[in-house]
Amino acid sequence: MIRYNQKTSVKDYIHRVNKVIDFLRSNIINDIKLEELAEISNFSKFHFHRIFKTITNKTPNDYIIQSRIGRAEYLLDSSLDIPISEVAYLTGFSNVSSFSKTFKKLKKASPSQWRENREKNLSKIGQEKSNIGQSLSSKEKYLASILMNQKNTDMEIKKNFKVDVKEQEDLNVSYVRNHSIHVHDSDAFGKMFDQLISWADSRGLIDFPNTKVLTVYRSMPDTNGMVTADACISVPNKVEAEGIFGSTIIEGGKYAILHKEGTLAECFTAWDYLYNNWLPNSGFQPDTRGVYLNHLNDANNHPMGHHIFDMCISIKAL
Repeated sequence: MIRYNQKTSVKDYIHRVNKVIDFLRSNIINDIKLEELAEISNFSKFHFHRIFKTITNKTPNDYIIQSRIGRAEYLLDSSLDIPISEVAYLTGFSNVSSFSKTFKKLKKASPSQWRENREKNLSKIGQEKSNIGQSLSSKEKYLASILMNQKNTDMEIKKNFKVDVKEQEDLNVSYVRNHSIHVHDSDAFGKMFDQLISWADSRGLIDFPNTKVLTVYRSMPDTNGMVTADACISVPNKVEAEGIFGSTIIEGGKYAILHKEGTLAECFTAWDYLYNNWLPNSGFQPDTRGVYLNHLNDANNHPMGHHIFDMCISIKAL
């Protein structure tokens, strides 16, 4: 157990570990040494290893490996045409053999098997829709209504989900990070934002409606739906990190942006639409800059309790 004296604090340790994690996120493709991370954190190598595990519940090496495999999972799921060798390179592995061995150890399937299962699931969804149409089409009295219903369904999807491709500028943000939060835990996310906004307001950093409120996802959900995520607000200039309140830049560039108003459940349906319907037909593929949610209102003040948001996925041309 780590003991704290008067010159150190949990907040200071979190601040230093967050600096390391921000560095890892931007340099995951590179060869990363423990000594380098310890230097960034301003701890000795021995103390850095212990403190990092205390804050994240993972050793630095485990964190790096899981981050790389999480990024690989994202690329394999959302970019079905990208070669596995390129996935290995983009996630910091020196060769395909090492990547495949590590991926299989953590995911219980090789990268190619993982991708095949993803393709089968997408194909199964399409086949189920096709089979429904075939089974009903034999009943002529229902044919006209089926065709009309399908047409209306397609139109409704396009109506409900409109995606724009836009160039975004770099965005300076301050954040509070949670290393293990359930993707559906709106109460926990709300507490993170309350904490962040209170801190920022006391420092004159809040300027609504110019201030953006964002949820940035730093990992794929695990089997229990847990993720690493940042509650963020935009700031006009880079703000010095302070304790649990970190500072980083959301990299700009080309993003697919889906605007939506609805319930939280509809929010997650919109993610499915982006990845399963829009992306495969868009001429784009996701890259590794990031995925975030731009919150455009306070649902508590909406007459129907709806959330209004922009879903943003960094993309590049195929």
